[in-house]
Amino acid sequence: MKNILFTFILTMSFAISNAADKAIITEVVFENLTAKKSISGDFYINETNEKIEIKNIENFKITLPNKGKYQFRFITDDFITFVSYPKRITSRKNVIRIQLMSKYSFQNLKTEITNEQIENRISHEKVNFIMHGIDNSIPPEYIEFKKKYGIGLIKENCVIDPISMKKARENNQRILKYLTNKYGEGWLKELKEKPFGIK
Repeated sequence: MKNILFTFILTMSFAISNAADKAIITEVVFENLTAKKSISGDFYINETNEKIEIKNIENFKITLPNKGKYQFRFITDDFITFVSYPKRITSRKNVIRIQLMSKYSFQNLKTEITNEQIENRISHEKVNFIMHGIDNSIPPEYIEFKKKYGIGLIKENCVIDPISMKKARENNQRILKYLTNKYGEGWLKELKEKPFGIK
């Protein structure tokens, strides 16, 4: 009987130890690009159905059950947010970045805006494609695209009303026209996932 009890305790200790070894500690890092210092919002982990209430702009850590693919979202009314993270979370690739931008720094491009005005806005990081989706994570190709061309991506709510759809299409097609005039059509191949209104 003692041997069975000892074996059971040893097996449970090993199982608990293995489960702890598989867990991944991940850091969530805020990159605040505004002068605003307060925040309220919710951070979501889709795979674990977890919601974490956020009340300040301080980095924090979360524990994930194991390495693998995860989707993260951050919802707030205070900022425009961009969430970026590795395709696969591991003990070495475990940083989630949440970039916070002022809601007032983003402006849709009108069709009548000139190329010179677009270039001026690019220099102030105010030109962005618009895409709608269930999460606001930015695909890695868009991060590289912004480094190269100065044009980013904003993800908006997946619920699309006709006015938002029209504004997004006009904005994206104006950027399409600008980039094609300046660089030809080669830049389109750099974006696997095309912005709304661009084929």
